[in-house]
Amino acid sequence: MQYYIKKIRIISAIILFIEVILLTFVICLNFFDFIEGAKAYIEENYLIIVIVSVFVLVDWLYFALAFHRIKSIRFKNNLTTATLFGETIQESLSFSQLGIVVVNDTHDIIWTNEIISQIDEQLLDKNILDAFPKLRELHDNFSEDKIIKVQIKDIIFDVNYVRTSNVYFFKNVTDYDNLITYSKEQAVVLGIVMIDNYEELAEGQEETSDTLSRVKTKINEYFKDYGVLLRKYSNNSYFAICNYDSLFKMKEDSFSILDIVKEQASEDELIPTLSIGFAHDFPSIYKLNEMALNAIDIAISRGGDQVVVSKYASDLEFFGGRTEGIEKRNKVKVRILADSFMSLIKNAKNVLVMGHTDMDMDALGSSLGVKAMCDSVKVPCHIIYDSKLVEKKAKFAFMRTFSKEETKNMVLTPKEALSKIVSKTILVCVDFHRPSLAMSKEVLEKCDKVVVIDHHRRSEEFIDNPIFTYFEITASSASELIAELINYSSNNPSVIIPPSYATIMLAGIFLDTNYYRSSTSGFRTFEASMFLRNFGADNVTADDFLKDDYEEHMMISEIIATIKTPHTGVAYCVNPKSTLIEPATIAKVANECISMRGISAAFVLGKISENEVKISARSDGRINVQLLCEKLGGGGHFTMAAAIVKVKDINEAVDRLEDTLKIYLDDAKVDPNLED
Repeated sequence: MQYYIKKIRIISAIILFIEVILLTFVICLNFFDFIEGAKAYIEENYLIIVIVSVFVLVDWLYFALAFHRIKSIRFKNNLTTATLFGETIQESLSFSQLGIVVVNDTHDIIWTNEIISQIDEQLLDKNILDAFPKLRELHDNFSEDKIIKVQIKDIIFDVNYVRTSNVYFFKNVTDYDNLITYSKEQAVVLGIVMIDNYEELAEGQEETSDTLSRVKTKINEYFKDYGVLLRKYSNNSYFAICNYDSLFKMKEDSFSILDIVKEQASEDELIPTLSIGFAHDFPSIYKLNEMALNAIDIAISRGGDQVVVSKYASDLEFFGGRTEGIEKRNKVKVRILADSFMSLIKNAKNVLVMGHTDMDMDALGSSLGVKAMCDSVKVPCHIIYDSKLVEKKAKFAFMRTFSKEETKNMVLTPKEALSKIVSKTILVCVDFHRPSLAMSKEVLEKCDKVVVIDHHRRSEEFIDNPIFTYFEITASSASELIAELINYSSNNPSVIIPPSYATIMLAGIFLDTNYYRSSTSGFRTFEASMFLRNFGADNVTADDFLKDDYEEHMMISEIIATIKTPHTGVAYCVNPKSTLIEPATIAKVANECISMRGISAAFVLGKISENEVKISARSDGRINVQLLCEKLGGGGHFTMAAAIVKVKDINEAVDRLEDTLKIYLDDAKVDPNLED
């Protein structure tokens, strides 16, 4: 059809051109008489009128013939389905709401059945790929089973293409799609809402606490506005139930209840925060309840003041998290945990202790602390130690402190550890909780009984089914946590920490607190340090373990010289050399950068292997660097975090960091309205 219309247009243009030339020539003769006697002849015989009449007649005849030709062609295209296939096929297609569109080799529509023509009569002769650009996917990645969803006016179709016949099948799925949408919107969502610092706000006076009263009022008002049913099941907790449409609206609102609650604090009063967990997209209520409990556990273990949304078989979604965790540890809780841990050790056949890859001083120190606990109850204990996966300073401290004979009785390689695993073996993972960071994934997978002791903010990735977990993000280091477990343990006889162990544990605290400069350093940190000093920890030796050599000091200065500030208050540095660098050195540069005036967040990048770039991040508390590092595939603390980017070129890692800052920096700020 398009071919014939194009041909008619060309012929019409030629005829019109000839007519204009002839008529112009005759008019010129009539006015200018440049041919003798022509003017008189034209006037005498009314030649202009005759010519115009002939033109009109010729045009009428031509367009009548053209119209007849188009009509005959269209008549061929307008053959009904019944004419082509019979009444039975037409009824079947109508019943199944199946539209058929036939195209030519240039994808122009040459025929449609009644299902399509009744919806849009203007489709005929159009190029189907121009009318429905989505259908180009059927051609670019052709597959006989591939289906593309398109919409014609208010009707939704699933479209399949048969290339050999140049036929498109349009299946009307509007009702089904609407049903799916409705079912999704009305799907059950379960949630748990908790007031993080309820006890501190109440102080034994729940009924008279104005702040708590305002917080509870705002919680009820907010969730009522979004159609969420709340039921209180403890002093600080609510059970929530709603549909997905309500959850979607709250997500669009970025769960502003987190900020609304914080605004209820009176001047010079503790700021209230919420932890919220939601679960959806699974038909079983029991499974949703399990998912919601897991979500609220993650929200709390990450420091609270955030919402965790768990969709079945999908990545967790995080909202909020702009407030640093508040220290809630108390001596009673630590004593209970310490006794539980010691009970597990006593009942074990043997204990294996494992830190993370690139084991630093804190991972080494906390491992030694666990060994001291095992030695006190005469349970065999070995530290999993791979010299290739230990940081330079930690390796130096270990080799300097212990003789070869002591080392043989103290450590095992990952391969040797596999042969020591029996049914009653306990694996203690210190200073990490992500399976991907384990020094030996094989050991982790083989052990049935796993203990996790860590101080980093919990990420979505977590060791499966640990039998004991001590997870405290307000602690400065894993060494501090182990020191507390030993200090408050009721074990008799008391655990004795050898001075060499205590010194390395103290060095671990020095490292993770940047010599007590970190915001995670609290009175418990100093208490743990004093406890280690009582066991003979030598702070001079501990400091010596962490000292830089001349080459490292020069490298730190060179990296700091590359500092750039892509955003006000945010800086990053890059190792200018293509050589590999120790992760501990990268962290040290980050500590130096954050100590500079005017920098609220610092990122340092350096290659730690041929295919890996480590990003170490530090903050002064105004920006949540843990959130930013999570977007890069890492994690850590509110003010101290890291990520490893698997790229060969460090510039690619820089680009990823800059893109992450552009997108998520505002979300990471403690005050989203804070001026730069």
